[in-house]
Amino acid sequence: MKKLSTALVLAACIIAPLASNAADKKSEDNNANIAQAKGPMVHVTLKNRSDVSQDLMVQGKPMTLAANGEMKVNVPAGTQVLGTDGTVKLTIVKEYDHATASFR
Repeated sequence: MKKLSTALVLAACIIAPLASNAADKKSEDNNANIAQAKGPMVHVTLKNRSDVSQDLMVQGKPMTLAANGEMKVNVPAGTQVLGTDGTVKLTIVKEYDHATASFR
């Protein structure tokens, strides 16, 4: 009986941290899918100042900004404009309302 008790205590000591870590990981995965809180809406014109089109990602939606073209967007403050490689090209803040952001 004493060996069984020792085995159960040992198993609990090993499994408890693993279960806790798995629970933490699962909550992190769930939180990644939660949309960010919306800030005030910001009207921004994105302008491409290069001779080639640029592919961007805005709010999870792919957009193509034509060569020497522009596009108006209305997004919540805090929205990030990403390049095709995932780099942040612009983080839109409320102070950018009715401004033009140029890209090359």
